[in-house]
Amino acid sequence: MLAALLVCFACAAPSGPRDPTSWLQARGADLMDTVGVRLSFGPGLGLILRPTQALQIGALGRGALEREFSSGGSGTGNTEARGIPSYVIGTIGRWGGLWTEFHREGALPGFSTRERRETGVRRGPIAGAVSWNGEEDRWRWSVGFALHLLAVGVDAEVRPVEVFDFLAGLVGFDPSSDDTPVSAVNSEDEFERDSVDEAGE
Repeated sequence: MLAALLVCFACAAPSGPRDPTSWLQARGADLMDTVGVRLSFGPGLGLILRPTQALQIGALGRGALEREFSSGGSGTGNTEARGIPSYVIGTIGRWGGLWTEFHREGALPGFSTRERRETGVRRGPIAGAVSWNGEEDRWRWSVGFALHLLAVGVDAEVRPVEVFDFLAGLVGFDPSSDDTPVSAVNSEDEFERDSVDEAGE
């Protein structure tokens, strides 16, 4: 099973997330969406259990956060984290690679701090493709856990909705609407904008 996941990750990774260029690559990306496994090394403590989103509970802190500051001169810039990060390797659905991470999360049944605009997750990619702030992690529909004890942590989850999407993709359906290459979507959007501009003139 692990070997199959690695092969599929190799198929999905070169074009990046949400940009499959062939049926086989799309199926590899869909398969990667079904599961995520990560190992983390660095300061941290906490446990979050997600038997479902409605029953999730726990709290987790990863990376020794020194402070947060605004990069904008007027105090309106992006918020950044500084300190000693945790180093993480693994996959988050079709995202995967090696990165540094600061992670602050509290979870209660039906609620998580990751619902907020500022997710509490900050990542610095080293290799591979990873979402920088956790918004694309698809954690809401996952069943799994996250555990970090002082210097070592592990996260793992399965996404039943994405299992259905993978199986449907084998027979030509795309319930999650994630098989369309980004370049094609952007081209269509640009074409529509150009048409509107020309009509306005």
